[in-house]
Amino acid sequence: MSGIVEWVKNYSLVFFLMTILTSMAAKKEYRKYIQLFVEIILVITLISPLLRVSGKSEELFGKISYDSFWQGLAGLKKDQEKVDFLNEGDYISYYERAVEADVKLLAENSGYAVTDVQVDLNEAYEVETMELTVAQDGIEPVIIGTLEPEPEHPKITLLREKVASFYQIEPEKVVILD
Repeated sequence: MSGIVEWVKNYSLVFFLMTILTSMAAKKEYRKYIQLFVEIILVITLISPLLRVSGKSEELFGKISYDSFWQGLAGLKKDQEKVDFLNEGDYISYYERAVEADVKLLAENSGYAVTDVQVDLNEAYEVETMELTVAQDGIEPVIIGTLEPEPEHPKITLLREKVASFYQIEPEKVVILD
């Protein structure tokens, strides 16, 4: 009877410690691996008296710990690669939208109405290109005759230099259409 009481105490202690470990998991991505580990430990603790009686406990524990460790490590590495891959694209597109809003605000503060903004970033979150379509506030463009390339307006050049200076990029990466 004292053996059963001792076994219940040990199981309760392991269950309590494993519950604490599971609740303290830092990231949700790792929580399922920690729960798998906890479940394995709890099952081993539960059946350990039966294994001791049969004499196979040392051999079983060695195989289980070795196999589960390497399988868990391989699964963790694959899942982490997937999470990194998925989050990378999300972060870049979110940052592109934030830069677009910022550039639009910068142009509007310079007296332009912005009709379109497109920002492209590389994997290092550096600006590859910026394209703004602007018009001066309150002035509607009127086209008469044919379109011929005109020299860039000095205010547009000033806006390009202001944006390039703010983002510390070359002015050639900023395209402003008016």
